[in-house]
Amino acid sequence: MTGTLVLVRHGEIVRPAHTSNFDRAPLSEDGESQMRALTRTWPVNRPTAIFASPLRRSIESALLLAEAFHVLITKRPCLKEWSADESGIPQPEYKELERRAWADFDFLPPSKESIAHAVVRGRRCIEGIAKEVDGSTAAIVGHGALFSLVTSALKGDRPTEAYKDSIPFASAAILESGSDLRLIRDFQVYGNPSPRGDPPR
Repeated sequence: MTGTLVLVRHGEIVRPAHTSNFDRAPLSEDGESQMRALTRTWPVNRPTAIFASPLRRSIESALLLAEAFHVLITKRPCLKEWSADESGIPQPEYKELERRAWADFDFLPPSKESIAHAVVRGRRCIEGIAKEVDGSTAAIVGHGALFSLVTSALKGDRPTEAYKDSIPFASAAILESGSDLRLIRDFQVYGNPSPRGDPPR
């Protein structure tokens, strides 16, 4: 049975200033507006299930979908973002590790997960969700790097850091699930966030 999976990158976050570990970073006000805009202009049938990475930015994004569509959230640890290092090293050091990983997919960074391994994890995770929802529509809320690995593979492309960086906050890609996964529409933004009012004088 053919189903629809909507991969949703979380909304914009309040970025920590002195660490590369964003696991506890919340959505910003703009990030909340971005996610609400997506719910207003949802591109396919309403989801009957919502799956989310356990990281805070993903859960907060999924909660906004759940509020709009009246669907419960199921956490999936296998949707957790790929990271070169989870200890919270300074951002310049982290970016150097990330560059090494993107240059050599078999490079094993301090996180102990290579990009090659993350490709397999992400694909298996989404295939498992597809089997679980069996022909219905599901929203899968997660992260730019992991999702970029999966959608690159579906396009038959080599994943790149440039493609990963091109995926906007609160954007969505549409997959068709059946005997296999098929990318129907790559990541794009749906709707316009409501403008914030002028600050009081």
